[in-house]
Amino acid sequence: MTRNKLQLVLILATSLTMLTACLDTDLTSGSTASNEHEHALDINTLIEQAEQARAEAGRLGFEWSVTGPLLEVAHATYKAGNHEQATTLFQEVKLQSLLAIDQARYADENWQMLVPVID
Repeated sequence: MTRNKLQLVLILATSLTMLTACLDTDLTSGSTASNEHEHALDINTLIEQAEQARAEAGRLGFEWSVTGPLLEVAHATYKAGNHEQATTLFQEVKLQSLLAIDQARYADENWQMLVPVID
């Protein structure tokens, strides 16, 4: 592997690792609603955010292959009444989609690094 490609892989891996840690902290640090109505509003908002983020990742051409099936499982879990697990799954869909969007932005800004250099 050439030096430029190795640097690109290392930068991408480091960026995704740091981003995952930051986003995971943001998603899990929210307070839990004590009232069931508020919880229903929260999960509906989360579902909408997850679906919008997935649509944006798809529009950019960077939707991950595991995100769509995970969203289907999240919806099935929600319909089955397991709202706590569904919330976790929708958060994961949202996180994966946001990471895919960041991956698309990174690729758009750094595509030149992938062009081979002929010495």
